[in-house]
Amino acid sequence: MCIYLKVNTTIENICYEYCEDVMFSIDISSTGKPIKIIAYLKYEYIPELSKILSNHGYNYRNKRSGKYYTLIHFEYLNKEVIDTNNIDLSGEV
Repeated sequence: MCIYLKVNTTIENICYEYCEDVMFSIDISSTGKPIKIIAYLKYEYIPELSKILSNHGYNYRNKRSGKYYTLIHFEYLNKEVIDTNNIDLSGEV
């Protein structure tokens, strides 16, 4: 059995549009959304990105600020998680 899991490209594209750098958790929801997102972005984009991600079911968790940029954590509220750590993603049958 070949299992193919993909991060929701909508979330990916939104994050890449607003962020200088972004990381997504390996664990994803049943809809393909990453459970955690860590974003590195300018202050001016925080309200807009937070609003968009909250409309997609994410909640703001933590923020660390520098002079011009911020490291911010978001967590998906729907806890129905597919644990990708126990799945062989190599494509072998």
